[in-house]
Amino acid sequence: MAEKSQMEQHLQNSVYGTPQINPDEQRHYLGTFRERVSLAMTIAEVTDRDNLDSFITEISAHPDYQVILNGHVDQADLAPYLKLASQHNLKFTIRQDTIYGVNDSDLGLVVASDHAIDQSPIALSKKYPPKSPAEPERPTKKGWLDKLLGH
Repeated sequence: MAEKSQMEQHLQNSVYGTPQINPDEQRHYLGTFRERVSLAMTIAEVTDRDNLDSFITEISAHPDYQVILNGHVDQADLAPYLKLASQHNLKFTIRQDTIYGVNDSDLGLVVASDHAIDQSPIALSKKYPPKSPAEPERPTKKGWLDKLLGH
């Protein structure tokens, strides 16, 4: 098949839009590719203030990355992240297109590089698992031999 002429290509792009690479992946990761993401937080995780420390840890480790926020998240929930991004001099973008999800399981925030970094894991729950409360040490029971020997 012959190559399309520039005019045909221009008309196709005008009618159907510019073709995208991996549009579903870009839609999921708020307009970027998975290979560029270092941290992905769901909307439910963004609205939980307990996750701010993990976010601070991530952006402190990567001061040259950018923060992409889902504009469908309530502004009151995004405010602390915007403030922290500004304090750390990070670029940030708020994406409000209708293609981005609004459910708690959809992504609400992404920390990403401008080039491929291929980090794994990127999910907040796997990268920064919740710290379980320290279990109190139980005194070890002494057996009859320990009592006999005086230990």
